[in-house]
Amino acid sequence: MTLGGLITAGGLATRMGGPSVVDKALLRLWGDDGPTLLERAHRELSRLASPVWVACRAGRTYEGYACVTDAAPDCGPMGGVEAGLAAAGAAGCSALLTLACDMPFMTAPMLERLLAARAAWTAARGVPPLMTAFTLRGSGRFQCLSAVYDVGALPGVRACLREGRYGLYGAVAPERRCLVDFAPEEARFFFNVNTPEDAAAAGRTLPGAPEGLTVSALCGKGQLL
Repeated sequence: MTLGGLITAGGLATRMGGPSVVDKALLRLWGDDGPTLLERAHRELSRLASPVWVACRAGRTYEGYACVTDAAPDCGPMGGVEAGLAAAGAAGCSALLTLACDMPFMTAPMLERLLAARAAWTAARGVPPLMTAFTLRGSGRFQCLSAVYDVGALPGVRACLREGRYGLYGAVAPERRCLVDFAPEEARFFFNVNTPEDAAAAGRTLPGAPEGLTVSALCGKGQLL
């Protein structure tokens, strides 16, 4: 398997005031000398996949990164996944490992569990799953932005976009999904930063974060646009 990577960074950060106020990808939860959320996500994903693309909204790309633009506006992360799958297919990749840029606790070893599950599924069935995704044990909910998509999922994703159905879990038939359970005590890996309060709370618990990190400290050092 030739594995590409995709970081989704095209959200509008509505609960942080919108894209004219803050770019979540550029938040530095580790302080001035630490990485941005985008830098950290790229580092973790690059340990497992190459090349790695960043899915961006139209008009907002990131210098120094291979960027793809959402296929359609206002359709959530599905547009970014579509663009990433198209890029992966063109680059000769067979699958795409995705990670949302605003998940500061996700790690490469955790994501490796997806790759191991995908390999086991493929060996048992003779065909790869179109989606390999984490699910909280017993919840029936998928973590669609920490997942592996086979490039064969692209037609289904595009069909959903045409029909105005933007839930990624609906782009793949249940029989082609490989689900990887995680336990409630592992939920921390899937925490994502949606609000300034989330950012401050996450920053206080990250290794190396400055003591007393506040919302104003996070959003007052170049992250506000």
